[in-house]
Amino acid sequence: MYVGTLKYLAPGKMTIKPESGGMERAFLISNATQILGAAAICSDDGGTVSIGDDGYGTSKCTVEQLEKAAKTNSVTVRVTMNAKSGAAETVEEKYHP
Repeated sequence: MYVGTLKYLAPGKMTIKPESGGMERAFLISNATQILGAAAICSDDGGTVSIGDDGYGTSKCTVEQLEKAAKTNSVTVRVTMNAKSGAAETVEEKYHP
């Protein structure tokens, strides 16, 4: 699991720059990837913030919304990856008030 800044690489491919330092990691977005936004990627009704008790997003977002947010280089996410495929299992937006 990685927490860091989301960046756009190519369609269906992103990178995450870990907050803890270390190398930027590339990952793929698949149809099975669960994308959860708080406000910057997407939110339930387009205006309110939707987060769980851990401060991470709970709204289901599309790949298009994720790619648009990634191009801003300003969204912090938590990514859980499948080590074998290199695909993200979940991408969750960390909410920044």
